[in-house]
Amino acid sequence: MIELNGIEIGYKKRLFSIEDIQLSKGKVYSLIGSNGAGKTTFLKTLQGNITPLNGQILINKTEVQLFDRLKLSQTISFVNSKFDGVDYLRVYDYVGLGRTPYTNALGRLSEKDQKIVENALTELNIKHLSCYFTTKLSDGERQLAAIARAISQETDIIILDEPTAFLDYANRKLVMREMKKIASELQKCIIISSHDLDLCLESETDILVINKELKTLQHFISNTLSKEKLIEIGF
Repeated sequence: MIELNGIEIGYKKRLFSIEDIQLSKGKVYSLIGSNGAGKTTFLKTLQGNITPLNGQILINKTEVQLFDRLKLSQTISFVNSKFDGVDYLRVYDYVGLGRTPYTNALGRLSEKDQKIVENALTELNIKHLSCYFTTKLSDGERQLAAIARAISQETDIIILDEPTAFLDYANRKLVMREMKKIASELQKCIIISSHDLDLCLESETDILVINKELKTLQHFISNTLSKEKLIEIGF
């Protein structure tokens, strides 16, 4: 699915290097690391927004930098840590934006598109919010809507940057549970940046550990997870 071949992450200066690893379909990977370790830079590099200083990122055997904008949007969807809402934009229409890579120039949703949007809303238990304006939602509800939009995009890869930061405990568990379900049932590769280590361990996701400063944390994780679920990067 995703192959990282000797890449160096950073802008002008290297933040960290990653030896050859593969990220597979059907799995959720939790990306953890201290503030400033380069988690967001890593996610942007996976999306093709930043070119690695060295090495290659391959998605289905094709270098990500060779994808055009349309192909990339049909392959990778992204969820920011916070969505502030847009005036007079209803939740249903916002989630429907995930269908943009597949609609015509007018952006009209087909019956198939509408069904996909409704299913995404149902998956996150927010179908009752369909007619609400996004600015009238709580932070947690807006974040669930943002995740539903990514689901409706139907990409093989879903990348989420701190998606549970503004959710209560019940909704944090809901998101992780749904991500694992979607990854397994729809064979997607999902990467979630998170500071909530307990939630990641409880959800039994694979763990990507960034930053050599986390050696103590690495030891704790190593004693909690099987070696198959712990992937060390940036050490």
